[in-house]
Amino acid sequence: MSTAALVDLRALRASLRRAAAALLALSIAACSRSGDPPAPPGSGDQPAVDLGAVTLRIGEQTGIVKSGLEAAGQLEGVPYKIEWATFTAGPPLLEAINADAVDIGAVGDTPPIFAQAAGAPIRIVAVTRNRPEYKAILIPQGSSIKAFRELKGKKVAVAKGSSAHYLLLAALRRDGLGIVDIVPVYMNPNDAQPAFANGDVDAWAVWEPYVANNVRQGAVKLLDGNGLTDALAFQVSSEKALADPGKAAAIADYLVRSHRTQEWSNDHKDVWARKFAEVTKLPLEVAQDMFAHHEPRYVPLDGEIAAAQQKMADAFVEEGLLPQKIEVSRVFDERFNPRASAR
Repeated sequence: MSTAALVDLRALRASLRRAAAALLALSIAACSRSGDPPAPPGSGDQPAVDLGAVTLRIGEQTGIVKSGLEAAGQLEGVPYKIEWATFTAGPPLLEAINADAVDIGAVGDTPPIFAQAAGAPIRIVAVTRNRPEYKAILIPQGSSIKAFRELKGKKVAVAKGSSAHYLLLAALRRDGLGIVDIVPVYMNPNDAQPAFANGDVDAWAVWEPYVANNVRQGAVKLLDGNGLTDALAFQVSSEKALADPGKAAAIADYLVRSHRTQEWSNDHKDVWARKFAEVTKLPLEVAQDMFAHHEPRYVPLDGEIAAAQQKMADAFVEEGLLPQKIEVSRVFDERFNPRASAR
């Protein structure tokens, strides 16, 4: 599968306020006027920010963020520079944020939990709710496995600390099992893909577009996130980026553009699928299958989200996958809260 060039994480390791809420709310309220760029934060005792001097470094996965913004026309008139970095999964993206190589990026629900537990100076600044079918556990074509419980003692590929990791854990706990009852094979999707195709693992917990691509090639979806996960995803930044007035203003603007893009993409799935297929070189049919299960909506970063995240974090602690309990709400930063509601 061809994706954008991956960031060399080894090089990243080696290289190691405030946006006015009222203005941001007004910007988001103007989302329907996609031709009008949102006003940058800056009022009262806040100094004026020259966004033209700001470079916002955005991390993403599989090219979905940049291609979506382009398709929705939301990269037109951006008042700051953007540098893009592409990653195979959420955990390495957050590692880049921790290393001050990226300012903001979208990840699934689980990566921020592991990053917070490791002491990374991250902050969750926005949240979306997606459809739970976006993640699944796959088995190869012709597998004798018919039910999830039959994975007991089997090898299951999964990216450690990814959203698929929690899907796997939730499915195990639902059936009275735990991580110790399977043989987890921790690998990123680029390594898991050939392992799965060659029969080196018995199952694979992963997300789109890997789900749609493999199902098209004969893999079987053993289960998906329905009834198991809250299907949340987060925009995550760093304490350092948020402390910089210019970066914070750019992030505020970027989140409004991201919000507009989500609304547009949910209403233009055919156009969006064609754009994504063009960028990733995936077959159009795969992109169309993927977007049938992709309807993200910004929702408020509030107590309900904190409770869902806390439930996941506690489950990882109980399984011995995290060393100690964490309070997930401590990394919530509500200054950019779009106050949107799911539809």
